[in-house]
Amino acid sequence: MMTEFLYLTDSYLFETTARVVQQTADYLILDKTIFYPQGGGQPCDQGSITAYGVEIFINLVRMVDEEVHHYGEITGPIPEHVTCRIDKNRRILNAKHHTAGHLLAGCLECAHPQLTATKCHAFPNEAYVEFKGAVDLQPQSIQELVNQSIKQEIQTKVFEIDLASFENKYYRLPYTVPSNKPFQVLQIGDYKPVPCGGTHLSNTSEIGSILIKKVKTKDGVLKVSYEVCESR
Repeated sequence: MMTEFLYLTDSYLFETTARVVQQTADYLILDKTIFYPQGGGQPCDQGSITAYGVEIFINLVRMVDEEVHHYGEITGPIPEHVTCRIDKNRRILNAKHHTAGHLLAGCLECAHPQLTATKCHAFPNEAYVEFKGAVDLQPQSIQELVNQSIKQEIQTKVFEIDLASFENKYYRLPYTVPSNKPFQVLQIGDYKPVPCGGTHLSNTSEIGSILIKKVKTKDGVLKVSYEVCESR
């Protein structure tokens, strides 16, 4: 059976109940999960799974085939029905960086049509977006452009669609997408929609502000490193 991915439909769901469908010495598989599995440029959620006095700290979550594996120190049998809680601060921080990366991509693609975003790595302290195309840009100008979009309080939208319908309605993807999970799409305001199965904020104002740390161009690839910081 395929796990139901609750994190895809609600990034602000931090606690839920679930049923354990498989237990090993290393991980649990649940019938549904709020834990985001590491991948797609975003770190996994962490938190706990508890039931009747038993508590397991979940420190790593991975997608394996069509199932989400919740790794932790499992020392004995786990009750079938459990309560799942994720670290709220970690989830929001990761969602901020992921939404910020896509907003950065949208802003630069719109301002400089010769650029095409090809990769978003949204780990805190090491976040960056890579673009195909060479444009001479300064960190301050990028920062002003993106932070202006944040202040506009642009709504985000996440929806599910099949790949063929997406490419027919929007554009053909220059890369392949995983087939072991739903084809989820993020759209920020009027910027072009992009496939993304990560967790995101509902409004750009929730990001705070973005600090552009470094801009580098090499072999026709523009790399913009950034960090999310609190609003001042």
